[in-house]
Amino acid sequence: MAIYRLRISFEEYEDVYRDIEIRSSQTFEEFHDAILTSIGFDKKHAASFFVCDSQWRKGTEITLLEEDLEDGVRLMKKTKISACVEDPYQQFIYVYDKIAAWSFTIQMIKIMKEEGSSTYPVCIKSFGTAPKQYKPTPGSKETIIDPLAAAAIPHEDDVDDEAYRMATDKPEELLTDEDTAGFSDDENDGNENQDEEENNDEVNDEEDFGGYADDEH
Repeated sequence: MAIYRLRISFEEYEDVYRDIEIRSSQTFEEFHDAILTSIGFDKKHAASFFVCDSQWRKGTEITLLEEDLEDGVRLMKKTKISACVEDPYQQFIYVYDKIAAWSFTIQMIKIMKEEGSSTYPVCIKSFGTAPKQYKPTPGSKETIIDPLAAAAIPHEDDVDDEAYRMATDKPEELLTDEDTAGFSDDENDGNENQDEEENNDEVNDEEDFGGYADDEH
């Protein structure tokens, strides 16, 4: 019995892959289960394999669900892997979950003769961490924030409003020395200017008076 060693790589994460060994007589459904187990995905969604040529052009489809069967489409549980291997370096594309559209490239890397009594399929190499199957969505547990905690977080608009209120409504008796420092300087400057104006007026009055006195003499 021949043993196939195939490398399964995420299409969008080429540095994450799994090497799986499987008997040539086993089905694509068993291969499908082994792939999902090796990457930690659940088995709740539809899936398909596509037989590809050396240029990754899709050919025959092997589907998981009977309701997806059409002319020329095969069923995983009834199709042995050996039935679709036409090349020592045979390639496949595996698509899981039509909505999320997880896509994987699969390439035969070795064909061996079975020895011993190992259990197949088996993942013999795991490289890289698989991405999370489900991304957080609005309203999911991963994105829900405690409303009480959220209320305690100051927002930029709230901070601006508070600063404005404190600047405009703060009672004078509660103002600090720092707050009133500018006001005191302004008042002193105003008082000095007023004293200068009064002194100038007095000088002018004296000059005018002196002028009148000379005229009388």
